[in-house]
Amino acid sequence: MFRGVFSPVVTVFREDAIDWDAQGLLVERLLDAGVDGILFCGSIGEFQALSLEERASLFRWAVRKVKGRAKVLAGTGGTCVKEVVTLTHQAGEAGVDGAVVISPYYFKLEEPDLVRFYGAVASVGLPTLLYNFPDRTNTSLSADLVKRLAEAYPSIVGIKDTVDCISHTREVIAMVKPVRPGFSVLSGYDEYIVPNRLAGGDGILTGMTNVDPALFVRMWRALDRHDQLEVIRLQSRINRLMPLYGMGSPFVAAIKQAVSLLLPEVSATMRAPFTQVNEAQKADIAALLQDAGLLPMAGSSQTS
Repeated sequence: MFRGVFSPVVTVFREDAIDWDAQGLLVERLLDAGVDGILFCGSIGEFQALSLEERASLFRWAVRKVKGRAKVLAGTGGTCVKEVVTLTHQAGEAGVDGAVVISPYYFKLEEPDLVRFYGAVASVGLPTLLYNFPDRTNTSLSADLVKRLAEAYPSIVGIKDTVDCISHTREVIAMVKPVRPGFSVLSGYDEYIVPNRLAGGDGILTGMTNVDPALFVRMWRALDRHDQLEVIRLQSRINRLMPLYGMGSPFVAAIKQAVSLLLPEVSATMRAPFTQVNEAQKADIAALLQDAGLLPMAGSSQTS
């Protein structure tokens, strides 16, 4: 159901409000690059800093803006089960193609708790992707649990596996695909696009697509063509971009700054309590983009 290159788009702010015009420019850039889908209110979209009303408004706006040109996914996860279920209902009513739902965080959940949680979300009936991000939730969805959920709930149709170990993703694929062949397994780390595909996965849902969406679309198409030399070349370009994640805290700040340098209409403003990167970090990000050929070198009018 969900296959290819998916972008969890940043949320663009002017002061403390969503900048709808700039958000639209960024969405059009992603669509022009050919991404297969866009996730609104994911981790990189600062969902934790948005009110439920703002998130629902973004979902409605997104469906109107995208107009069927790509899949629209809604990040509806949170810590209150009732709110997650309600927001997932609202996302479905808005016309999104699916929800991406992170497990509740703060307290570590045991598997019976996770089954109850995802069962409640699945009752909405909207196609739902599990969101496994143990670095943020302190809980990892085991391959066995994913299989159990996939077998029990037809509306659970995939997973975003943000685990810095392709072995976990491979294990999910090996356990779930035999019982649910159409179950989508997307990796949450940009540099895993190739091993995801080689393991039988379905693509990526990753933050660097905000910075260079065309790069990842080209990579996916090169994999379709079995163009090994092109895959190697494009993987090298991805590798050059990966240090960006360590250039801001949280990493969202660095991604936003990079996008703002490439698309000046898009502000790098973060919502409190977080702030934008400092001047030294901004210079480092600009240098990385120059090295990657995305920004002209100082004193040059051409990119490399």
